[in-house]
Amino acid sequence: MTRVWLDEELRSWGLRFALPTLLILLCHELGHYVVCRRRGLPATPPYFVPAPLGLGTFGAFIRIRGPIRCRRDLIDVGISGPIAGFAALLPILIYGVAASEPVVPPAPTEAAAAAGLVLYLPGRSLLVVLLSQLFHGALPVGAILNPHPWLLAGWVGLFATMLNLLPLGQLDGGHVLYAAVGRAQWRLAWPLWGALALAGFLWPGWWLWCAVVALIGVRHPVLADEETPLDPFRRRLALAGLALFLLCFMPVPIRQVPIGF
Repeated sequence: MTRVWLDEELRSWGLRFALPTLLILLCHELGHYVVCRRRGLPATPPYFVPAPLGLGTFGAFIRIRGPIRCRRDLIDVGISGPIAGFAALLPILIYGVAASEPVVPPAPTEAAAAAGLVLYLPGRSLLVVLLSQLFHGALPVGAILNPHPWLLAGWVGLFATMLNLLPLGQLDGGHVLYAAVGRAQWRLAWPLWGALALAGFLWPGWWLWCAVVALIGVRHPVLADEETPLDPFRRRLALAGLALFLLCFMPVPIRQVPIGF
C-alpha cells in the first residue's frame, strides 16, 4: 500500500482509474436523488460505502425514505440513475477504448499452466465490442486490448448499470419493468431469476446475485396507485432502459486469459 502512494507511476494510474470510477457511480445516484427531490420523495444524498478489498468501494447509494406511490414516479426514479450513470460513463469509456492498445499476450507455457498464471480482463459488452471495432478494427487472433485506466473505469460503470438494470425485485430494472407491465412482473419474475441462475454456469458471480435478489424479493411490491397508466414518453423511457441493459450486459463480466512467462 505504501509503495502505491510513493510510486508516482502507480499513483497516477490509480487516480486515473479511481476518480472517473467514483464520478460514474456518483452520477448514477445523483440521477435518482434529483428525481426523488423533484417528485417530493424524501431521500438521502448519495454516499459511498468503502470496501477493504477489490475496487475499494461497494458503490454509491441513496436511501429513499418514503413510498413511491404510482407507476409514473416509479419509472422516473428507476430509470434516472442508469441514464445519468450511462451519460457519465460513455465519454470515459469511449476515450478508454480509444487509448487502449491491442497486444498479443505471451503464449501459455507448461510452467505457466502449472502455476495457474492467468490474466484478468474486463468483460466485453455489446457497447465495448462496437467501440473496439470503431477504433481498432478486427483484432488479430489472440490479441486483446491492454486496458487504459479509463476503460477499466468505464467497465465498472457498465457493470454497475448492468446489475442495477436486472429486471428483478426492487433493482432499478425491476422498477422499470413493474412500471411498464404492472403485476405481470410477478409472472415474469421467477423465469427471469431462473435465466440469471443459468447464466451462473458462464460466470459463477451470477449465483451471488441470484441469492441477493432472492433475499430482497424477486417480485416487486405493489404501489398505492397502480391504475394511472404510463404516458407515451415514459413508455419510451422503459424501452430506453431495455436498450441500455443490452448495451451494457456482459455474460462474463470478468474474463480469464491464460498467459506464459
